[in-house]
Amino acid sequence: MPAPQPQSHIEHADVLEMNEAYEEVDGSFTFAGTLVVYRTSGALHHAISKARYSSLSDVQVDRLNNDVLIPVSAYSPLFPPGFTRAPDPLPPNCHIKKPRLISYDRIRKGSQPNYIAESVLLEAAVCELLKQHPHPNVATYLGCQVVDGRIDGLCFVGYHHTLMQKVNPSGLMKRRLRSDRQRGKDYSRVLAGSESGIEHLHGLGLVHNDINPSNIMLGYGGDEAVIIDFGSCRRVGESLEKAGRTYEWHDEQVETALPQNDLDALKEIRVWLGDDSEPFQFDE
Repeated sequence: MPAPQPQSHIEHADVLEMNEAYEEVDGSFTFAGTLVVYRTSGALHHAISKARYSSLSDVQVDRLNNDVLIPVSAYSPLFPPGFTRAPDPLPPNCHIKKPRLISYDRIRKGSQPNYIAESVLLEAAVCELLKQHPHPNVATYLGCQVVDGRIDGLCFVGYHHTLMQKVNPSGLMKRRLRSDRQRGKDYSRVLAGSESGIEHLHGLGLVHNDINPSNIMLGYGGDEAVIIDFGSCRRVGESLEKAGRTYEWHDEQVETALPQNDLDALKEIRVWLGDDSEPFQFDE
């Protein structure tokens, strides 16, 4: 079978996502290529490059290999009756959450090739419940952005920055940050707000399952915590199979949605912010 050839010249393409892939060789991980998602002529494609890039603008689309067209049905579910349609035009400073497609090449070969679209619909259903039961420490959902009868994105009120961006702008690993960070800022109000938002979710029978500093936004005042990202949110007792959870911020042995998952994660954040009375629970 001939090797896949690079794409012929493409007049215009927008690179949307990229991520380096690695493979294990003789017990160590080596660079295998850069996965790329790009849009051209209104269609989305998944491909791979043998090169490494420092930014999206550096990607040379006409030199990609293993190019696969991503069908709309794989990432954009039909808009169900009864769901909320986002305002048109959208209000200023709103955030539109689009599905991530960087793993599409792997997902399409599995038993659920439309898993990304199914996940979008699942998260939208959670957000519809949250819209009926709002809370100041849970992101405000505005509705689904709809294109050609399909959900193209989930719209939320925009917030200033994440707790991770505020505390760890250099992107240090968890333990390194705690050992290096100078005390001073009091985050007790952020922690209290996060806990209040978590308790609200639990009161609705939901578990977030991915509480971490990147999923806690800070309002423009600086101390008002707002929980975001409900892609891993499940009903209490449901399986966490295929639920995306953030490395080093959860117990990898837990495979069920339990309220304790969120409480343990919040405890880990408290330790990360400088509580020396407790050790970290989760491996780095």
